[in-house]
Amino acid sequence: MVANTRLTRTDSLEQLLGEVTNELVMTGIDSGDGVIALPQQYPGGAPVVVRIRRDAGVFIVSDHGAGYTEAEHLGAPQTFTRLAPRIATDHGVRYDGNMMFAMEVPRDWLANAIIFVASASRRAVEATAEALAEERNSRDKLVLKDLVRAAFRDKAAFDVEYRGRSTKQWKFTAMVRQSDHWSLFDLVSPHHVSINSAIVKFQDIVRLDDAPRGIAVLSNREKMDAADISLVGEAASRVIPLSIEVDDIREAA
Repeated sequence: MVANTRLTRTDSLEQLLGEVTNELVMTGIDSGDGVIALPQQYPGGAPVVVRIRRDAGVFIVSDHGAGYTEAEHLGAPQTFTRLAPRIATDHGVRYDGNMMFAMEVPRDWLANAIIFVASASRRAVEATAEALAEERNSRDKLVLKDLVRAAFRDKAAFDVEYRGRSTKQWKFTAMVRQSDHWSLFDLVSPHHVSINSAIVKFQDIVRLDDAPRGIAVLSNREKMDAADISLVGEAASRVIPLSIEVDDIREAA
């Protein structure tokens, strides 16, 4: 009786695992090619899909240009093309200017090839998105510096470090020396790393005796969650948008 119960439980678990696997990995046939949608996603949310073509006993596995297409949606195909060859090499696959692929893989390497191609394709798009964010952040920092320079002229210093209560040296985009206090400006982007970093650094600064004013400058307020803006506001002395006017930035400091 106990043995039968165990068998039933085992069979149920195996059935459950099979059902979950089918939910995680979708397969199909398209124009004679095998298609597998994996439980990985590109930065835009689309699933990573690989195609498998049989050719005289071996298999050709590729992303069918899906990574490149995702980079086009980001508006950065040139960046993708620049980064993809190195990423392909790191993952043990090839890049032909459009597709990530593994050429002529035997059956016992097919699973590995699928994983390597999918990972290379996804990582190349992630790297493209990261490069875009860095470029955008660099441009936004220049805008902030121009605003601070226009508002405060020789009272402003840029790319400065300031020691917090924890004794850690924090980097800030700009610092302004007023007649009776200091103001520290830092750019905050919608990315969670930027938000978390801003919260920690401003909290550490405002805990100082005779603390400077911490001004958080949001690079894209519309794309930030209201809760994140609230958390940044609790840590910093003021939260202002990057689109602020020169007179307003003087008032904020």
